[in-house]
Amino acid sequence: MKLSIAAALSHHPRLLMLDEATAGLDPVIRDELLDEFLAFIQDEDHAILISSHITSDLEKAADYITYLHQGKVVLSEAKDVILDRYGRLACTAKQLETVDPADLVRVRKGSFGCEGLVRDRAAFQRKYRDLLVEKTTLEDIMLFIGKGEAV
Repeated sequence: MKLSIAAALSHHPRLLMLDEATAGLDPVIRDELLDEFLAFIQDEDHAILISSHITSDLEKAADYITYLHQGKVVLSEAKDVILDRYGRLACTAKQLETVDPADLVRVRKGSFGCEGLVRDRAAFQRKYRDLLVEKTTLEDIMLFIGKGEAV
């Protein structure tokens, strides 16, 4: 993989399109490769389109995220906006009943409590002052959308 990317970069392209570019690499090499990607796009004359399931890599290197689920675009926005806006609600089943379903994207119910994906963390916290909503990760957002229950 490293050799393929080095060969691609040697042609001085303006756009790299990479599919699972860091899959199978050890964490140190993955981190070095992501640093190379960041250096490549610094001048804003270059761009990289990455298809990846490694959300930590996307959180480190991506400016924009488009998430496809079951063949449809379900999320497409600047990464920082997504991470600033979305939140994860952890609560009891009784507390979840007090939440307007329109304020949640998806939920997961377990024997030890419930979780909900909140699209606008700040607005949710203003409306439900007694419930705690934490920042979330891209992976959590994708898991909620992919495996969570409709509200």
